[in-house]
Amino acid sequence: MCGQDRHLHPPVRNGRRRSADLGGLSLAMRNGGHGKGWLGNSGELQTRFAELLSDMYTQTLNAVNEYTVDCVATDLSPETRAHLIASLDQWNFEPALLQNEDHILACAVILFEGLFRIEGMEETVGISFSQIPAFIQHLRQIYRWQNSYHNFDHALDVLQASYSYLRSADMVPPLSILLTEGLMWKPVQPFDSGPLMTSLGLTDLFIIYIAAIGHDVGHPGFTNLFMNNAATPLSVVFDGKSALERMHGQLLLRVMRHHGLGRLLDDPKFGVQNRKLLWETVLATDMSVHDAFMQRFQDLILRRGDDALVYRRITICQAIIKCADISNPSRPYYISQHWATALMREWNSQAILEKHHQLPTTVESSDHPLKEVHSQIFFIPKFAKPLLDLTVQAVPEMQPYAAQCDFNLVLWTARLAALQAESEEGTVVRRRSKTTKRKPRPTVPPRQPDDYNTAFPLTLPVAHGRVPSTPPAHEPENPIFTWSPPTPADSPRVPSPIPPFSRPSTSPSPSDESQSETDSAWFTYSPGFKREQSTGASSMTSVPPDSPAPPDMLDPSTDAAAIRAAAGRASLRCRQNQHRNSWSPQLSVAS
Repeated sequence: MCGQDRHLHPPVRNGRRRSADLGGLSLAMRNGGHGKGWLGNSGELQTRFAELLSDMYTQTLNAVNEYTVDCVATDLSPETRAHLIASLDQWNFEPALLQNEDHILACAVILFEGLFRIEGMEETVGISFSQIPAFIQHLRQIYRWQNSYHNFDHALDVLQASYSYLRSADMVPPLSILLTEGLMWKPVQPFDSGPLMTSLGLTDLFIIYIAAIGHDVGHPGFTNLFMNNAATPLSVVFDGKSALERMHGQLLLRVMRHHGLGRLLDDPKFGVQNRKLLWETVLATDMSVHDAFMQRFQDLILRRGDDALVYRRITICQAIIKCADISNPSRPYYISQHWATALMREWNSQAILEKHHQLPTTVESSDHPLKEVHSQIFFIPKFAKPLLDLTVQAVPEMQPYAAQCDFNLVLWTARLAALQAESEEGTVVRRRSKTTKRKPRPTVPPRQPDDYNTAFPLTLPVAHGRVPSTPPAHEPENPIFTWSPPTPADSPRVPSPIPPFSRPSTSPSPSDESQSETDSAWFTYSPGFKREQSTGASSMTSVPPDSPAPPDMLDPSTDAAAIRAAAGRASLRCRQNQHRNSWSPQLSVAS
């Protein structure tokens, strides 16, 4: 039996529903789908959250199985390879200047290649470097190219920043080592020899790189706050607590296992610690937990509270990934300005989406350069600089990055004064001559609501994409969420359209052989979308004619319990001690 009796009656606090554990949700989906996994205040049995977790399991599975990347060609000419290595070794590295698609992927691979030049790295992590290129390419395909900021360029930027920090502290070799065939590197400082950075072992360094390249995989292009306000399924399933970061973690773990990197997570002796370190590192990128992290980090530096090795490893990994995630203000000013503009474009698109769904506006929405400047002048002293200053106390070698951040703040402040003066002057000119017009700043049109149809389905509001004038004839009590993207816009950085997540590959991954094509068909139906009258099939899905359809696809009167039961049979696993508020890495293990 999966559950324990003591979990059947969870307490109700402050009128809020509490989760019933019941051995990880499988009981909630058994017995014909009547549900035994959730108890409301009135004692009524419900299955809503069990179904959402089932959808989370299946949609992350579909997102990974949508692509089949077995090998990646990374051949470069010696001149190009040397040029990329030199670029990656500089703090003014800028992914946006890499117009060649092969070079973007090659840069990420080169950074990992340098890591594997550390003596004993491959033997310690139990992973061959030959597995890395396909793993990175797989992640890259799941990143949304439609995002102006949270895309694969950002992931590469964070990875290169993480390398730069570790290189400054002599924890990893310079990439120039790759110019000498077969040359290996040995760490300069002994493990745990005093400085906080020496708490990191070889496995910890590898996990930092993995977290950096995958920390935003599948990012929809809007914030956790948007999802909370819209009550999206992903926000509901995680109680609005780091929902995006938990989704990134789930996708990252699945891709790792898909390419054989799961042995690092399943090591009999250190697997649990490795999973926890990776999970906590990714979750630390949520800015809503920034203040709590700063307090913990300061306590560690001042030797207050827990000083155990495992705690030090987690905290320093979190500090590195957080500094790298918001490293843009400490890059050279012109690069910092590029990233600030990209972020404003993404926020403008989110503001349009919020207006479309009649939600509160939660982000700055303006193409005026003053807004961009104000956002940086607020963000640098509030978040970026205090984090760097605190990290410098633990890693003094990172002082140059903090100094660059100070210098950029001076430049942003000067730019603000110039823009304000220019604005006042323009006002005077308009008063003198009403025919005088200032040349507008060139901008890229923001994304429209339909452009988000390619986002991870559970991040979208339930009503997104529905046709208001033609309400569905029948909608089950607990619909199953899915989507299919429109034809993507032309993009010079994307050689081919991004396939939808909603359809798993016809050949399941080796780690998920139990997920059959028949079962996956249950998750390609959304009752809220318009149907084709001629076939009765949803126009928003791509189920082959020979695939078995869910009962209510054929008959709207079918009891929704049948769908819930099928969902349980398709993807739920019997797990002990799993709470819906703590979806853990272990739950995503399909094998």
